[in-house]
Formats: sequence, structure tokens, C-alpha cells
Amino acid sequence: GKTRPRSRRRAYARCERTQSWGRGVVTELTGRLETDSNHVSMKVSVTERAYVKLVLHSLKHPTRDVFGVLVGRTVGDGDLEVTDVLPMLHSTISVTPSVEIALEQFGLHAELSVGQHLVGVYAANERLGDLQLGHNQAKVADVVKGNAPGKNAVVFVVDSEKINQALELNGGPHVLQMLIKDGESTKWDLVGSQSGHIALAGGATATLAKMATDDAIKKVTDFDDHLDDPGLDWRNGWVEDAMGK
Repeated sequence: GKTRPRSRRRAYARCERTQSWGRGVVTELTGRLETDSNHVSMKVSVTERAYVKLVLHSLKHPTRDVFGVLVGRTVGDGDLEVTDVLPMLHSTISVTPSVEIALEQFGLHAELSVGQHLVGVYAANERLGDLQLGHNQAKVADVVKGNAPGKNAVVFVVDSEKINQALELNGGPHVLQMLIKDGESTKWDLVGSQSGHIALAGGATATLAKMATDDAIKKVTDFDDHLDDPGLDWRNGWVEDAMGK
């Protein structure tokens, strides 16, 4: 019989605008977007809040594909700072009105903060070791890139094989891999150390290890949850409160 793909559950030792974003996104998802040249060696800095929220979202759904959006700004000569993440889905992404609505809401929320925009997406795939974007995930990433200032955007994929170390008490290595879409490339590719790197805020891994309790993991809300229960808040402001900021 067919071998069942390894699930991310096995990797876990612990349970845990002005721009019109929405209008026409579904049409744009099926079309071709203009490409551009990325910064030759991109540095992407990630705040503690963004990292903790992203990984908690992944931990909540270890047997599902998880997807969300990166919020931040361009700094210096084409580098990026990711200041927050907005969880979108915990299911296989498809081109639906809910994606259109989520992108519109996320874009408007990001621009409430001066200089902030949607600057990429993140994914945690069900298959352990899968560090690529699926077809529809990539199309949403293309839309975000096409609307980002200077078309400067990145993709983070959770490397679930590192999750055990990441949850060690003192904080292990971070679990993010970075993908970029460079020049005339038709796909998002994993980047090596010569093409870009992720600079995680000091203490972020230790904060994640402390916060990854069952209660905190269950509390994370994505846009899927919000559609089921409008009382649930996909902004997850409680994460920053719990960090004591």
C-alpha cells in the first residue's frame, strides 16, 4: 500500500489601506505577476513577537498545513524587518473568497502602523521535511510580493525537524528556512547563506520555549478560526501581553 507521509506531529516533543488587497486577488492568484530583481544578499530580521506567534501557530496544528502572512518593513538597502505575523489558515490553501477577505483585512491592519506592510508569507507543511511552497501557497506569496513596497518580500517555511531542539528550555536553534523569488525565476527557492540570512531577535528562542505550553498553543487564533467564530481575534494581541512587553 501507499506509504503515509510523515506528519509534523512526530517531530514534536511537546504539544504545542490604501492598497486594494482583497479586490481582484482571486483573479490575480491565477494570473502572472511581474518579477523583479531581489537584493543580492538579503538580511531579514525577525522580532521576538513575530517568531513566537509563527511557531505557536505551527504547533497548534501539527498534522495540518499551516499558512500565514508576514508584516514588516524594508530597511536599509533592500533588507527586511518582520515585526509581526498574522495567522491565516490551518488547512490546504485554495483560491477562495476567504483568502481574498483575509488578505484585505491583513493589509489594512498592517498599514495601521506607520511604514508597515505585508512583506511575505509563512508556511508549516504537514509532511515532515517539506520546505517548499505548494502551488496555491506560492500564488498567494506572489500576490503579497506584487503588492509589497518595491516588490520586496520573502517566504519563511518552518523546518519541523528542528522543532525538538527549538523547544528546549534554554532555547535551541530557530526553525525557519527562507525562500526568495529572484529576478526572472518562476518559483520560490530556498536560499543559501550567500543569498540571504535570518537574524532572529535575541532571546526569541528562549521565549518560545517558555511560552509553548498547551494552554498558549490552544489559544492561538487564525483567520480560519475567526470565520468559524467571529469572536476570536486573529491578531493574537495576547501573545505580546504574555511576553511582558
